[in-house]
Amino acid sequence: MVYGPPGSGKTSVAAKLADKVANRVLWISTNEPPGVLKEVFMRVGARADKFYVFDFPRAFRGNIAKFVADHIHEYEALVVDSVNGIAPRGEKLEELVHGFLYQLAKDMPIIAVVEGVHRQVFYIADNLVRVGYKENAVGHTVRYIKLVKSRFAPPSERLLFDFVEGVGLVYVYTPRRPQVAKIPLQEDASLLGLGELYKSQIVGVYGRDKKALAKKLEEIAAARDVFYLSLFPATTLPAELDEDKMRIATTFKDIVEVLYNIYTGRLKPWVFAVSGLRDLERVLGNDVVDYITAVASAAKYVDYVLDLELETEGARLSENFLDVKIRV
Repeated sequence: MVYGPPGSGKTSVAAKLADKVANRVLWISTNEPPGVLKEVFMRVGARADKFYVFDFPRAFRGNIAKFVADHIHEYEALVVDSVNGIAPRGEKLEELVHGFLYQLAKDMPIIAVVEGVHRQVFYIADNLVRVGYKENAVGHTVRYIKLVKSRFAPPSERLLFDFVEGVGLVYVYTPRRPQVAKIPLQEDASLLGLGELYKSQIVGVYGRDKKALAKKLEEIAAARDVFYLSLFPATTLPAELDEDKMRIATTFKDIVEVLYNIYTGRLKPWVFAVSGLRDLERVLGNDVVDYITAVASAAKYVDYVLDLELETEGARLSENFLDVKIRV
């Protein structure tokens, strides 16, 4: 079962899950017409031709279970989006789910999208996934997903994610440094004016002038392959870099797309440089942790991470994740 508020991505998550488990999927929709769903399938990188969509207006909810029972043998999996729309009026939703869908699940995967929080239904599911989102103070939509319970695995931590066109769900990996011996980066330490620097460390470069920070970024980019991501457009550094070596994130999804390219090797920078964390913290407060998590997750895929920030008062959260800090 997949549940969460409207607009959180429940249907997209269900589509990606179904795409993974079967080649012929019966999709019962009480919410979206086939045309809209086809766009959803394409957005998450699923093959639209494996989904057989039947759109049932809620006025005919009493006929849906019979239709499924008559045709389910023709398919390898079933998606019901949403189960709230298939219960005949007067019948309790938990009774329908347990007496009908749970019995079908003995023969094939069943993915049920649930509107609202139906505690009495949730206990029936073998796996329960919560999808959510928030729009923060800078107007970014930040999505998250969590495995709340499973009969086969412990609950997961809450993961940040978003939808990358043609790929599907991309998760922001929880930052974990490689459990290996420290690998010194002596040339880069000298370049930064540090006594020592090790692979996968996060270095804060702080200054009171944008031009000084931009000069330091250009200096490092001249010696190393750098990709620069501006997290907060208002504080983008005026560095002269190739267009394919930088991106200005106007949405949180932009950040996730860059991380996906780094995770998968489509981008292979030696140094991942960012700016804007301090300004984000000034606006967002504790919500800046989402951005810190995203930045820190890239550390294991590059030689090291540079966080270039304007020196201002406060904003301590965005400093706590640094391994070392210098000023220019």
